[in-house]
Amino acid sequence: MAPAQRFEAVEQLETQLRSAGLDLRLSQLSNGRLNGSLFFSRLGPLRLLRLQANRRLHVAGGKPRDQRMIALSLHPHSSALPLRAHGTRIGAEVLFGLDPRGEVHLSTPERMDLALLLLEPTSLTPWSDGPGGLDLETAPFRANLLPIATHHRVALRGHLLNALSFREGQFIVGAGPPPPLPGRPEGALMPLLAEALGHGLELQGAPTRPPARIALVKQLQDWVMDHPEEPISLETLCQQVHVGRRCLIQGFQEHLGLGPMAYFKLQRLHGVRRALLGAGPDTVTISGLAASWGFLNPGHFARDYSRLFGELPSATRAAVGSPGSG
Repeated sequence: MAPAQRFEAVEQLETQLRSAGLDLRLSQLSNGRLNGSLFFSRLGPLRLLRLQANRRLHVAGGKPRDQRMIALSLHPHSSALPLRAHGTRIGAEVLFGLDPRGEVHLSTPERMDLALLLLEPTSLTPWSDGPGGLDLETAPFRANLLPIATHHRVALRGHLLNALSFREGQFIVGAGPPPPLPGRPEGALMPLLAEALGHGLELQGAPTRPPARIALVKQLQDWVMDHPEEPISLETLCQQVHVGRRCLIQGFQEHLGLGPMAYFKLQRLHGVRRALLGAGPDTVTISGLAASWGFLNPGHFARDYSRLFGELPSATRAAVGSPGSG
């Protein structure tokens, strides 16, 4: 079993996630050098990932079409800025990411500890009660969020943490009572997951409407991605979605934790970084590349770049082609 993979940039994490079958786009939303780990394990019929990171991230992209996804926060305490999926605040007692028809649209808190389970839609049938058992292809699982009872959440978190630590040969103190792991750890986890999902369907109320303003946030994210080098102003963004400044600012603050101009500035800093990483060390100048992304003051650009990524753009370019940079 491979140990946890460390990462220090969103590009490294994207590569690691692709190796696990997840094609996702990531952006760093808070300043400072990113550090984290991704651990992948196969647990019987489950593929289990644990993602830990020390900076706020935005995660977007498609879900695997041949498997179903179930996510659960493993963090024991709530953060000042919450975890949000499609703009909806994710509490501790929530499984999310279930709707196979949608895409991933996740904003994470500063300290993230997330479990992600991937499984075949009918994998839980042998561990579930009732006619037909649990089939994640059926209509009840078309909602993206499913509430679960507190005792189910505590038990799931404990089993997941200890199953992961079992695979790495250590026991995590404080994770709760260790599950029975007599050679088949999934034998304890699968019935518990089936029970939590089944009970969650009973707790589930009427489908909730998407949070206010999330649609315009997504629309502008797509528009800016399609126009990476076009000048941006708050007035331009308001015109694209036909709303006022206050509505637009509130929408981005609610769902991403920062204003629209600050968010898209980060996106363009990421654009410069990816261009630097993809170019040969002698093929572009940093100032020319920065200017093409709208950063016309080299000193301000270098300051903002260093504040976000924890290194100067010259250090990023110098790392291209160096040992271990892949």
